This record gives sequence, structure tokens and C-alpha cells, in this order.
Amino acid sequence: MRNRERERELRLLDELKQAEIANVVTRGLNPDVPMRDTNIPWLDKVPAHWEEKRAKYLFIKQNRPVREEDEVITCFRDGQVTLRKNRRTEGFTESFKEIGYQGIRKGDLVIHQMDAFAGSSGVSDSDGKSTPVYIVCTPAYEYIYIPYFALVFRRMGLNGFIQSLYRGIRERSSNFSYDVFCNQILPIPPIEEQKAIVEYIQQKNAAIDEMIANLRAEIDFLIEYKQRLIADVVTGQLKVD
Repeated sequence: MRNRERERELRLLDELKQAEIANVVTRGLNPDVPMRDTNIPWLDKVPAHWEEKRAKYLFIKQNRPVREEDEVITCFRDGQVTLRKNRRTEGFTESFKEIGYQGIRKGDLVIHQMDAFAGSSGVSDSDGKSTPVYIVCTPAYEYIYIPYFALVFRRMGLNGFIQSLYRGIRERSSNFSYDVFCNQILPIPPIEEQKAIVEYIQQKNAAIDEMIANLRAEIDFLIEYKQRLIADVVTGQLKVD
């Protein structure tokens, strides 16, 4: 029973985390700011002082050559973009011929075209290389803060908008191509507000992640305790009246 309660608490914490991110990314940090209607299909209102532009005017698509020392980078569904070896290698198909591979640099915006609907968008924390199925971009202007827009694209995936662009394609699949990416209208807070939003989310996430880690540790302990108790009963080390 306690185990089920802890699992429920885990789900609630994750929902709280996602709801807070969605609210702050699209509405900012000031709850009293005047709002206005938008031309953004997945977002009805934004703060009145925010701008809107299509992605093609905000980012520069990169297609760098691969260097000999570059290792494979993976864009995961939780938004982390890192060297594959930093997370895991199981479950991936290794390419003998890296046809079309491209260079990635630390700080790039990286979006997995086939998994963008599930949140596979983020900022690379490493230099490396990837398959051409990734969209790799740098900012076109100084007022574009990549960590903020990585959160925006994750929100577009997790709220179902990216999937909605591909009705008729098999369920839970999409191809968020660069052409489609370019056509998306995005909210643009002032650069200092973009940075403040990202900092707030990082601090909030750290606190929630700590609670989640503590709950997971308690769940693991309860599972281990239950298994040990069953083993003791079966082997006769524990008498049951």
C-alpha cells in the first residue's frame, strides 16, 4: 500500500513540475502582467510586451563537418542532449557508415525530428556528432537565448501540438522536419526575461527532483524490504504464527 502511495506521489510531483514549466515558459514570472492574444496556434495568450516571430528568422541551421575526435551525441526525451556514453549505450543501433553525420557544439539547440513530439529538444552540453535526423541550430540574434527556446520546443511536443501536425501518420510518431520547424511562430520575451525564466525553472526543478529522488529511494527500500521478508519466510528464517 505504501509503495502505491509513493508511486502516486511521484506522478503528482512530475505533473507539478511539467505544469510549472508550461506556465512560466508561456506566461512569464509576473502573474499580474497584461496579456494579449497571439497568432501562435498552440498558445492563446502571452504577456503584452512579448514579441512573436517564425523560427526561420530566429535560428541558423548548422551543418558542420564531423571531426575525428567527435563522439555520438543523443537527444533524449527528457530534454537532455549529451554524449551517448554519459547515459547509456544499450538499445541503440551503431552505424558502421556514418552517412550524413553532422558536428554538434556545446550550446547548440538540438531537436530530434522523429521524437520532438515526445519532448526530445534541448541544449547540447558537449561537442560531438549526430545523425542528420537532428535539427541543429544556433541563434541568429543576440536576443535569442537557446535554453529558453529549447523549453518552448519541448512544450510544443509535450502539449501535443507537434503530433497534431501529423494526423494520419502512425500514432506516437512524427517527422518534425526543418521546413516545418522554420514555419513555427514562437513567443519571444525580452532576453533578460528569457534568462530569468530559465533560471527560475532550473531552481524549481532542482527542488522537485530532490523530492523525487528521495521518494524513489524510499520505494526501492520498500521493495527490497518486501523481497527480503518473503525470502526469510520461505527459507524458514522468519516464523509466521
